[in-house]
Amino acid sequence: MRFAPTSAARLPNELADWIRRSPSGHPTAHPVVGIDGPAEVGATALADGVATALAALGRPALRVSTGWWWRSAALRLEFGRRDVDMLLTGWVDAAALTREVFGPLASGAGAVITRLRVPATDRSVREPAVAVPPHAPVVVDGPFLLATDLPLQRLAHLRLSPAALARALPDERAWWLDGFERYGREYAPEDRADVVVAYDHPRSPAIAWAAGSR
Repeated sequence: MRFAPTSAARLPNELADWIRRSPSGHPTAHPVVGIDGPAEVGATALADGVATALAALGRPALRVSTGWWWRSAALRLEFGRRDVDMLLTGWVDAAALTREVFGPLASGAGAVITRLRVPATDRSVREPAVAVPPHAPVVVDGPFLLATDLPLQRLAHLRLSPAALARALPDERAWWLDGFERYGREYAPEDRADVVVAYDHPRSPAIAWAAGSR
């Protein structure tokens, strides 16, 4: 894998241009693109930047963060507060995302909700539906995306060393390091992603494209 240096300012534009040029597979489809990484290292901010760059290119996007779609605490913590199996496959409510976002978009809905539950309080957001332009890409960010049952068509994976993750994660999420180790070993995101971004130093990232992804 060959990485080319880029910059924090150029990276969102490079990813946005890649998404803009990527075929959706269907003339009315909304391509679903994942930014695979935790918010603590900047995945959410990067996804926001990509969406802003897409809008500037005339391709406004729908933004979704999986953190707003965690299952209720009673369900995701059913087997304990530090259960790595649940962290990988049971925290994100993929069924709700399909019901409220991906399913309606596939059937031609012009508006969907983008947030379901406040992760800190476990309360429903109750936000109104937002309009979705025709052909708008859906830019989804969150950790462990390949472990979720989401209809991802393109994936940009943020590659971080264990040391960088340990510095970025708050103390109460230090146990997530076991989850990232297992995720890398069992789901091979670097091998399956269309683009891998070396993100130990977000101000000076580097980017590597999979064969045929550009």
